[in-house]
Amino acid sequence: MALAANGKKIVVVIPTLNEEQSIGFVLDEIHEVMKKRGYNYEVLVVDGRSRDRTVEIAKEKGARVIYQRRKGYGDALQTGFYYAKDRMGADIILMMDGDGTYDPKDIPKLVDPILSDQADFVTGDRLKNLKRGAMPLKNYLGNKFLAFLARLAFRIDVGDSQCGMRAFKAECLDDVFLESEGMPFAMEMLGEFSRIKSRILSVPINYRPRVGKSKLNPFRDFVRICLLYTSPSPRDRG
Repeated sequence: MALAANGKKIVVVIPTLNEEQSIGFVLDEIHEVMKKRGYNYEVLVVDGRSRDRTVEIAKEKGARVIYQRRKGYGDALQTGFYYAKDRMGADIILMMDGDGTYDPKDIPKLVDPILSDQADFVTGDRLKNLKRGAMPLKNYLGNKFLAFLARLAFRIDVGDSQCGMRAFKAECLDDVFLESEGMPFAMEMLGEFSRIKSRILSVPINYRPRVGKSKLNPFRDFVRICLLYTSPSPRDRG
């Protein structure tokens, strides 16, 4: 509880697209954890023009809702990050999905090392505590390979380079260059935070079967991420 008393504001950023089946209980779980820990927080939902009741439910549950102008997972997160920092006064930004796969009970594992100034960027590792049926074998093997590439490319100790539950100091956004609009964004984040010499910590978290239909194309995303790894960084182009 002492960590929460320092006044730092945490903004939880959640990208959504047609998540009416899960967003309600995800927000309930977040509120329960954050209030129990005594954190100063807000929740920001970045919606990709859902055609169901996602936005209505999110507002009912106390989240602030904004819309992304373009499409893609990376674009939604970038929109949310800069809005949280510039418009909501975030000191720490925590990202997670709205499909029920991530357990809000793990939030302190990611936030507390930053509050105690032991890390600048904390990423979850889903692959150590997978729930049965949460991830197909091909996805698991692909994630293990991509984590190997991240360790090789960025020289950081991470076991899961594609995890979508992360926390970081908002001030770091002033120094990183983020541009990927799709799933390669997760790898790009690691590369950029590594480039600016952030203290990066990886912690094991739970991962649950998602609610609703997945919107991912594992093979396409795998290829795009590998291309990002083998391409010059934006800082090296031109």
